[in-house]
Amino acid sequence: MKNQAQIRYNPLNGRSIIFAPKRAKRPNDLKNKTKESSCPFCSANVKKTNILQQWPSSGKWQSAAIKNIYPALSNKNKNAYGYQEIIIDSGHHYENFLELNLKQISSLLKLFQLRNQALSKDKKIKYILTFKNQGRAAGASLRHIHSQIFASSILPPEIIEERNRTARYQAENKVCPYCLLINNEQKSQRLVWQDSKMIAICPFASEFPYEVWIISKRHVDNISLLNNKELKSLAQALKLIAKKLKSLEYDFNFFAHNDIDNQHQHFYIKIQPRPNIWAGIELGSGLIINPVMPEEAATYYRK
Repeated sequence: MKNQAQIRYNPLNGRSIIFAPKRAKRPNDLKNKTKESSCPFCSANVKKTNILQQWPSSGKWQSAAIKNIYPALSNKNKNAYGYQEIIIDSGHHYENFLELNLKQISSLLKLFQLRNQALSKDKKIKYILTFKNQGRAAGASLRHIHSQIFASSILPPEIIEERNRTARYQAENKVCPYCLLINNEQKSQRLVWQDSKMIAICPFASEFPYEVWIISKRHVDNISLLNNKELKSLAQALKLIAKKLKSLEYDFNFFAHNDIDNQHQHFYIKIQPRPNIWAGIELGSGLIINPVMPEEAATYYRK
C-alpha cells in the first residue's frame, strides 16, 4: 500500500489529487544527448510484444502506443483506476514535433483516435486526456518525441464546470455555444486559420501567450468521431502552429479532452506555449496574467 497510487478528494475546493510515489522514478534524458541505439522509443528498440496498437495497423509502424511503465493510474487499482499510455510519435529519433511531416502528423492523430475509441469501451472510464509536452518548460522528460494518453474513472472539476456551463447556456439560449463561438471568431482579429473542417483561433481570454484552440466546425464532441478529412485538416493546423512556435523558440503543450458522456461540446485541441513560468499570483490566486493580447498573437500566426 505504501507505494500504491491512490486518489484523495479535497472537499474544500472540489479537487481530486492523485498520489503516485512510483512516478518519482521516471527517467529523464533531457540533460544528456540520447543515442538512437539506447533510446527506448526508437523503432529498433521497441519490442512488438510491448505495442498495444500501431498505425498503420500492419507492416512497419509510423506511430505506436505502448504502456506507460510509470503510471499514476492502473486498471488493476480500484483506488486509482484508469490507464496511462505512451504514444511514440515516430519510430525515427526526432526530438521536435516540427520534424514530423504532414503525413506523419496525420498518422499520429489517427492513432490518438484509435486509442480513444479503445479506451472508451471500458465503462468505468469517464474522461480521456490526450496530450503532448514539447520541451523541458512544458514538462517533457525524454528527448524522443512522444505523446501521452490519460484515461480516468473520475471527471476533473474543470471539465465538470465546462460541461455544466455549456449545457446551461444551450438550454437557456437554444444555441450551441461552440457553434456561436466559431461563427463570431471567423470574422474577428483572433482568427489564425480555417478551412471547411476546422478553425484555429487565439481565444478571447487566452491563458498563455500565443495560445491557440483548433476547433471542429462540425458538432462532434471528441476525436473518436472525426472523419479522415477532419483529421487531415487538424494535422495541417497543428503543423502551421508548431512551425510558428519554433520560430519563437517556445516549448508548448497541446491537449484534447474526451468527456465520454458530454454531448454538448465540439472537439477541440488547446495549444498552450510555455514562454514563462506561473508564479505567486497565478499559483496562489488562480488569477492569470498574460502579457500578449490574443489579437497580437493571431496576427503573428497569420504572417
